[in-house]
Amino acid sequence: MNFTAHNIQLDNGSFTKPDAMLMSDHPCTISTRKILNLVFPSNKKNYRVVDLGCLEGGYTVEIAKMGFDTLGLEVREESIACCNYVKENLDLPNLNFVKDTAWNLDKYGPYDAAFCCGLFYHFDNPKAFLEKLARNTKKLLILETHFATPLDNGVKEFNLEPMNVHEGLPGRWYYEFDKNLSFEEREKMRWASYENDKSFWIQKEYLLGLIYDLGFTTVFEQFDSYAPNMGEDLNKRYPNSLRGTFIGIRDM
Repeated sequence: MNFTAHNIQLDNGSFTKPDAMLMSDHPCTISTRKILNLVFPSNKKNYRVVDLGCLEGGYTVEIAKMGFDTLGLEVREESIACCNYVKENLDLPNLNFVKDTAWNLDKYGPYDAAFCCGLFYHFDNPKAFLEKLARNTKKLLILETHFATPLDNGVKEFNLEPMNVHEGLPGRWYYEFDKNLSFEEREKMRWASYENDKSFWIQKEYLLGLIYDLGFTTVFEQFDSYAPNMGEDLNKRYPNSLRGTFIGIRDM
């Protein structure tokens, strides 16, 4: 199996990517556990969580270990092969994977919580995707994504286009790959979009507003993944990374 990032310890004691940080120790994993425990403090087996664009299944595994009924959606052949390998080598009956595009998430819903890490900024119509996701998410949205800003921060680093308006929201276009690439070439680009050659990054303030407008009336950005050196790392890393974790919770 060709694991590009997710280091998962299997039941036999082996690791899927020994040179990488264990997924159980990853700052994003730790932050995700905190939010899931806060919103669903007990009876986790009664709740469904979807991991969208789950890559090699690392976060899906960690959520399943908490006791949730967990589904990972992944579209690429190499990545879903890694996911299935992980499932075969872990005793987690509540861990499930499906090979499909995240745009078909409604086929498998509804979900009590949605975890979307490293995927949202790969869409050319992110508002339409988030609207579909919101319709299928009952309680909690965890959205870890790149965003745009009208400032110059990160523009050169990511080769972003000037500020524009798309789907009625301000943001910037990001080019994923040459539109003339064959499907076979795109299929092998496991860290890029699947179909669209360019993606739209929504300006952060309007992304927060969109989450609220879609019914998640408690909305905030989570920063504890920067701990323990939060002040220093937020000052040095955050401004140009153009990336954050946004939480939406429905009042029920």
